[in-house]
Amino acid sequence: MDLPAPARLTAFPLPRTLSAVFLAVLVIGYAWFLRLHTSPYAGGADSSGYLNSAALLRAGQLSTAARTLAGHTAGDFGPLAHHPLGFTTRAGTNLMAPCYPIGLPLHLAAFSCLVGLDWAAIPLNICNALVGGALLYLLARRLDLPRSLALAGTVGLLLCPLYLFAALQPMSDLLALVWSLAALYAALRAREGLGWALGCGVAVAWAVLVRPTNLLLVVPVVLALGTSWRSHLWVGLGGLPGALLLASYNRQLYGSPFVTGYGEVWSAFSSEFLAHNLAHFARWIPLLLSPVIVLALAAPFLPSARRRDNLILAVWFFALTGLYLFYYHSGETWWYLRFILPAFPMLILAALLVLQALWSRPRPAWLHAAFIGLLLVLTSWWQVRQIRQLDLLGMESGERTYPEAARWAQQNLPANSAVFSMQVSGAFYYYTDFLLLRWDQFQFEKREALLAALAAENRPAYAALFPFETPEALERIGGQWTKLATVGQVTFWRRQP
Repeated sequence: MDLPAPARLTAFPLPRTLSAVFLAVLVIGYAWFLRLHTSPYAGGADSSGYLNSAALLRAGQLSTAARTLAGHTAGDFGPLAHHPLGFTTRAGTNLMAPCYPIGLPLHLAAFSCLVGLDWAAIPLNICNALVGGALLYLLARRLDLPRSLALAGTVGLLLCPLYLFAALQPMSDLLALVWSLAALYAALRAREGLGWALGCGVAVAWAVLVRPTNLLLVVPVVLALGTSWRSHLWVGLGGLPGALLLASYNRQLYGSPFVTGYGEVWSAFSSEFLAHNLAHFARWIPLLLSPVIVLALAAPFLPSARRRDNLILAVWFFALTGLYLFYYHSGETWWYLRFILPAFPMLILAALLVLQALWSRPRPAWLHAAFIGLLLVLTSWWQVRQIRQLDLLGMESGERTYPEAARWAQQNLPANSAVFSMQVSGAFYYYTDFLLLRWDQFQFEKREALLAALAAENRPAYAALFPFETPEALERIGGQWTKLATVGQVTFWRRQP
């Protein structure tokens, strides 16, 4: 049985006019900031993989043939020798298929109708970032938090370095957060009308299309719907088209409705990673959300913690975070917390509920205004400091290396060149038409046959490499190499005939 909602606080007053002005400045300034600093480029595996997949969708294709040597198949020198990063082999064929889920590429393809695919990530990410903040605000108000605290929490999310990390490049984490929050908000309101239940199903479907592990949303959604069979039915109807699309896509590309392009991933989950990941999360979450977030630890002890809405949101947090606590990659570096980014809003809401409980006694309006102002200043200062220390504002210039290197190659290398690469392979596939060879994927015992095939076609061999891969790559390919140029972080090499 739900506890009665606490009386709505009149503490933290914020005049509606002031709220509107603050909101307008926040939205316009934040959108312009993202416009200046977003990297829309095809770069490493993730960004190039999503953009290459979107390019296929725009062309009406799900897979494509690899660029190969005449008279040879894609697998002659190794199953992935001609496959750029972000691609796998389509089941039962030699065709290349994207290994990433279809959700983000569908969004990129849609926004490309406005500005072209090369720039689609900018308006898409601006919309996603602002919608994510709006949904957090709506959830806060749903939990009876006053406007001032809801806005403070929204600012805390928008300035979170991990949120910005996801918002400044073509990656699925921000979109996964947006559709997850939309599904949860609709689920909390599903008993108010079947339209909310239908919308909840649609949002869950999109969340899973963006990231398959968002299937965990089913748990809090089922709890939110309770025993209302009509709500369950309409949620199912809303999610059915997305479920059929996902099943069909997976079956066509990977051979089974229940297999994704990631392949076998469960070996990367183990209880042996729990202790390390727990310490990693405990260290980085307060750094990314400010130490104020530690207040969330007291939320379970509040009387309001037993309210239905709060329990449902808590279930989502523990389900998602609990899964990734056992994942090998979760504890590698700070930005791998992006896997649990959709759970960050729940932490913010929990901390806000504790702040509300601590400040529940009547106090003068000016004191409440001063408190909110101080809270915003301190948390914003902390997060801006982390943004600078983590060099997030340098991301666009760093990622620009990829299209600039591709442009240099187009202008300076013969059109029939064979380019050995790994890190830039996805970007070069997106931006150029060169024959690409993965130095890390061709079968070493077929090296001489590969080099002979290049010579037979009079194809000069080049390499485009990042510093971390250069020594191993040149040694594995073999031969004498001459350094030609450096473009950003990429060095170009020519192999002597």
